[in-house]
Amino acid sequence: MTAKSAQLQQRRVAVIGAGPAGLVTAKTLKDKGFKVVVYEKGSMVGGAWVYDNDNGRNYLYRNLHINTSRKLTQFADFPFDAATQRIPDHRDMARYLNAYAHQFDLYSLIRFKADVAAIQPPVPGAAGDAGWTVRTADGQEGAFDAVVVCTGPFARAAHAEEIRGGFAGEYLHSSDYRTPEAFVGRRVCIIGAGNSAVDIASDICTTAARTVLVARSPVLVMPHVVLGRAIGDIGALLQRRFIPTAFRRRVMGWLIRAVHGDMTSHGFKPLTHRVHATISSTIIQDILFERVAVKQGIATIADRDIGFVDGSREAFDCIIAATGFVTEFPFLSEDIVRPVNNRLDLYKRIAAPGWPGLYFVGMINLDTPINHACERQAQWIARIESEALILPSEDDMRADIAAKQLWVEKIFGRAVRHSLQEDSVKYYAELARALRLGRRRKAARDGARKVSRLRRWRDEPRACVASSVFPSSSRSTNP
Repeated sequence: MTAKSAQLQQRRVAVIGAGPAGLVTAKTLKDKGFKVVVYEKGSMVGGAWVYDNDNGRNYLYRNLHINTSRKLTQFADFPFDAATQRIPDHRDMARYLNAYAHQFDLYSLIRFKADVAAIQPPVPGAAGDAGWTVRTADGQEGAFDAVVVCTGPFARAAHAEEIRGGFAGEYLHSSDYRTPEAFVGRRVCIIGAGNSAVDIASDICTTAARTVLVARSPVLVMPHVVLGRAIGDIGALLQRRFIPTAFRRRVMGWLIRAVHGDMTSHGFKPLTHRVHATISSTIIQDILFERVAVKQGIATIADRDIGFVDGSREAFDCIIAATGFVTEFPFLSEDIVRPVNNRLDLYKRIAAPGWPGLYFVGMINLDTPINHACERQAQWIARIESEALILPSEDDMRADIAAKQLWVEKIFGRAVRHSLQEDSVKYYAELARALRLGRRRKAARDGARKVSRLRRWRDEPRACVASSVFPSSSRSTNP
């Protein structure tokens, strides 16, 4: 064991959450030699991919499939098993994450039923090696050199309050939806056009009496498969730095149009800027076969009647609000991190400015699988911590964050759903550059320290000689 490895084994890192982000972060830091403790609120690994999870974030419906192929979704060093579908469902994901935790001996690191109540920063000037403190709801505390929050951005359901308060029929959030049987013969209005909204619409439309999908913003619906290949696999071939973004988008646009046609022909608003794509292989067919109707907005609600912006009015038994989620961290003071419209002011979507040792993984929205992003972010943190790289000053971090926000608003607009949006090729290049600059700052600091030591070594011998030849105390007292 090298001296550096022994030193890292003395450094403790807390990982909050045992979902995909938490597991890959724990594994990455463990491999680097850190002593890792994982805090999991529930009693099992897998996070939001476990159906009926007891961690309070049970958002799955029975027929849910993920949006990317198993090839793109798997972590770099652990493939899915042979029984996994080409486009995995939530059962495949839960089985995969459980196997991943067993394969890399992560269960030994996890404290289950450990609900984190507070994460407190180091106290300036405190004696000893006081670092970050993690306190659980049962009063137990642990001290750590660093903390990585991996709880994800979906803390609780975001409701359309003006709609919920005015509708006299049944109202539920998409996170409460499980199976289509409860909607047989009913008239259902689904608000939203993201992945959950279109999945639920396709799930219930064949047995519901009426299914209406309200798409208030422009939508781009991608198919799962094109020419016999997962569209994500095709997109991955184009995710190269030497391929211009405009060309990549043009090719993907041709493929989508070849399968789904023009979005406006299906009743959606025309695109005015880039959007995070919705992925579905069924919703366009359901619209074409008139199993699902598309509306562009709600104008009025009176009792069970809903008036739409096109002037039509219908009565409904149920509203399902696929209106997203609220990002929050109740265990962190708002002085440290305060989400605003789900936007997090994090350097490179990872580091909290002004709070060394506090990181986040998985708080990002990309055009490629989230598992891959989590893996890259975990590796970035491991390098920063293991190599003692120097991040920019707090002011420089905040300037970088502000520039990123301007870019997001210019490219994707100001919708809440794009608050954490990134372009994969651009983002991963930024992570690599940040590491290079961190190494340069460290080298410059180490070089300055070396020069300072050399200067002290040069000057100290002269001072020693002078004091021995002319001892101030002896000359004044001895004859």
